[in-house]
Amino acid sequence: MPEDRNLVKSVLKALELLEIMCKEKHCGVRDLSQKVGLTRSTVSRMVTTLERAGFVEQEHERGKYQATLKLFELGNEVIQHLNIREKAYPLMQQLSHETEETVNLTVLRGNQIMYIFKIDSPHLLKSSAPVGSRPPVHCNASGKVILAYLPEDKKKMFLPLELHPFTPNTIISLTELEAELARVRANGYAVDSEEWSLNTKALAAPVWDYDGKILAALTIAGPSVRMNAQRLGDLIQPLLKAARELSAKLGYREPTQDDWSTRRV
Repeated sequence: MPEDRNLVKSVLKALELLEIMCKEKHCGVRDLSQKVGLTRSTVSRMVTTLERAGFVEQEHERGKYQATLKLFELGNEVIQHLNIREKAYPLMQQLSHETEETVNLTVLRGNQIMYIFKIDSPHLLKSSAPVGSRPPVHCNASGKVILAYLPEDKKKMFLPLELHPFTPNTIISLTELEAELARVRANGYAVDSEEWSLNTKALAAPVWDYDGKILAALTIAGPSVRMNAQRLGDLIQPLLKAARELSAKLGYREPTQDDWSTRRV
């Protein structure tokens, strides 16, 4: 069988090493070298790269490696996102039917937002970002609502080094962005007023996981000609209601007065 020129052999070998270290503990470079048929120096570089990426760690016994829980964590994220799409579908369908606008579900991916599911508006003139598209986190409603509720240390990790302008309305100052995120927390939702794309406006609300952490954002987006101030105001409560219902389906329980009393004690 002819070789597939699209394959990167070194990546396949690195994944093979990772699979071995997931199944076996205390793996030395020499043993790994024999198992995958590569020189020790090549295996050493691959393992060091996997260690730098957080997939393996070196044990106290010199030269021995084992897999970390990073794959487990990533697997849990995949399960969550599969689960969230399934649970979000009827709520998104109902919200789109009620508002006649496009409804999106997005998650954080590095310093970008990724669209993982959408229900299109029935109108010919509509906002429709393709599933899989990844706009920068700082210039859209989804990104701002997720950033607003991240812990401070994580928020700094996901902010781009430079806030690039995409339209005249894009926030390009960290000070202004922090003020905007404070408004998002105060209101409970975020607004995109043509910050990522001209002629498109959007609202986003947070979706929480069972542990009370921000998991995703639910958005309503539409063309600016329909999304005037009154229209945006009318869409806020339906969006927040759908986001709360989706969070509840994912196991989130909103804090009660008793919870806050307990926390103060």
